[in-house]
Amino acid sequence: MERKQVMKMLRYEIKKVFSKSKNRIAVIVLFVILVITSILTINKVEFVDENGNSSVGISASRDLREAKNQWAGYLTTDTLSKALEENKTINSSKEALSDDITEQNKAYAKKQGIAGIMDVIIYAFSDYRDYNYYVPDHISDDEVGTIYERRISTLKNWLESGGETFSQAEKDFMIQKYEELKTPFYYEYIDGWSALLQNISTFILMLALVIGFLVSGIFSDEFQSKADSIFFSARFGRSKGISAKVGAGFCITTGFYLMFVFLYTFIVLFVLGADGANCPIQLDLWRSVYNITFLQAYLFIVVGGYIGTVFASTLAMIVSALTRSTPTAIIVPFIVLCAFPFLSRIITLPGLCSFFPDQLLEVYLDIKEAGLITLGNKVTTIATVIVPVYAVTCLVFQPILYRVYKKVEIK
Repeated sequence: MERKQVMKMLRYEIKKVFSKSKNRIAVIVLFVILVITSILTINKVEFVDENGNSSVGISASRDLREAKNQWAGYLTTDTLSKALEENKTINSSKEALSDDITEQNKAYAKKQGIAGIMDVIIYAFSDYRDYNYYVPDHISDDEVGTIYERRISTLKNWLESGGETFSQAEKDFMIQKYEELKTPFYYEYIDGWSALLQNISTFILMLALVIGFLVSGIFSDEFQSKADSIFFSARFGRSKGISAKVGAGFCITTGFYLMFVFLYTFIVLFVLGADGANCPIQLDLWRSVYNITFLQAYLFIVVGGYIGTVFASTLAMIVSALTRSTPTAIIVPFIVLCAFPFLSRIITLPGLCSFFPDQLLEVYLDIKEAGLITLGNKVTTIATVIVPVYAVTCLVFQPILYRVYKKVEIK
């Protein structure tokens, strides 16, 4: 019976949030953001047909998938040599040598199937932070099979150049991660996942801000409506009533996050295709020290974004309870997730900035260009540290939020 009562109070608190017109408008805005972001992500995948005309969307992803999957398989020396020869043949065609843009586009259309393979070859034979488009013109069939060894040697040369200041332990960590990567890579169409990962952090940021807006008034609205005296004088006002508010904030944050991330992911992958989920992330992010697949990278990004969203929302609710001001609480997620990145650009403490909560929504950047940290004698990446640290912080915040509101005095 008591459990039913708590659930009833929880549903009531959630209902109160969405009874407000401003919150219903926020939900509508969130759906608009979902549609716009999905369209922008889908339009990242482009296909050029044999006549040199480009297109985006469902048909483009279908045609590009067909072209790339003709080369699906492990990138062995034989496959790399065939792709290199195909690239040289296309480059020597009359379309490629023409000064007419349309003719050049026709030549490019023939390259789309091997585009990902050529990216791997170009990165392997370029300097560490370079992309020399013309290097395939000077690579022999014997050399092209050394791309995996060159990936490691290029890193070592860069680390020894003195251009970056890494400790010896950090250098050893990066080299070890490069050497542990399983080769040869499996190649297939990955553009759906690539587009999704590039844009999902932006979508999560906007989602987190809207969620922060929704939960910011859960605690302060009692004071705004002058109902605080009734709430706290009620039998369960300072116990189950507060628990219901904490639970409502957590449920709204979790429910909206999971629902909208799922919708965004489903729309993008439904249109662009989910092929390549188990391909190594290095097919798209060549320098990454994370030896993970596209699916694993996606899950890591989503988990980091969720923890960042819960942190910002819980902090907003704590401020709401302390200040009794909804507008003040609304500003908190913006400060935590938007102002901190700006602050990191103007202060000279890059080590400290790497631990700001906004980094939880930038896991993709850490996968792309890992920031390193030394804890004791162990070197690891910053994202693998801040995700569990902030997860524990979010758990600690829940009882703090409860106690802060429980001790509020009626004025």
